[in-house]
Amino acid sequence: MMGTSHAATGLLTGGVTGLLVTSDPAHGLVCGAVGAGAALLPDLDTPGSAVGRSLGAVTERTAMGVEALSRTVYRATSTPTEKRRPQDGGHRFLTHTLPGCAAFGALAALVALVPWGAALVVLAMSALGLATVLGSWTFVATVRRRKRVAVVIAFVLAAATLLFAGGSGPVYWLVGVVVFVGALTHVLGDWLTPSGVPLAWPLAVRGKRWWMFHAPLTFHTGRSRVETGIAWASTAGLPVVLALAVTA
Repeated sequence: MMGTSHAATGLLTGGVTGLLVTSDPAHGLVCGAVGAGAALLPDLDTPGSAVGRSLGAVTERTAMGVEALSRTVYRATSTPTEKRRPQDGGHRFLTHTLPGCAAFGALAALVALVPWGAALVVLAMSALGLATVLGSWTFVATVRRRKRVAVVIAFVLAAATLLFAGGSGPVYWLVGVVVFVGALTHVLGDWLTPSGVPLAWPLAVRGKRWWMFHAPLTFHTGRSRVETGIAWASTAGLPVVLALAVTA
């Protein structure tokens, strides 16, 4: 899936996760924004991705490191069958596994434990995710203005987290859960494409530890009305869910 589609689906699943855990629409809003950014994290295995280019040289170099790590893990854990016809092992490998998603969530939870940590995660994930979601909103003036809008919203959400979360409640560990869910949403989105994802890793399937699973019915990313429909339905779905939570 394209970056905008991943961010849109993460927006919805993050918001729903926040509501399921806390039943608080405000938490649902913040978690939706965090989920949107977290849904881009698995693509840190390629410097040319939306998240790889998001902060210039910083994220590009991070993505290069993650890509190299993915290739190293691929080579170290490949079965004899896979070594006879080796693949690149970079994009759509390590970060597109369930343990990879769990690692993103655990890292976010650890950051959230330190002072101002939760607000920092909310700021980073919200700015990244909302800028990507707004990227498809051509009616919001220029690209630069859309990014500014996303950053302003992200700062508001981070400030709200800092001011109202305090040291109590589920907010701090919830950050880790939402990041995990957002990353998992990305993986499941790529499961809907012909290339698939290694959902069973590190278990071996048919002699391959990096067996690529894909849905029975798939679509080609960037060229499908199905993907466009999923992205817009997800974007519109969060306000609907939040409205229902408010009136419940």
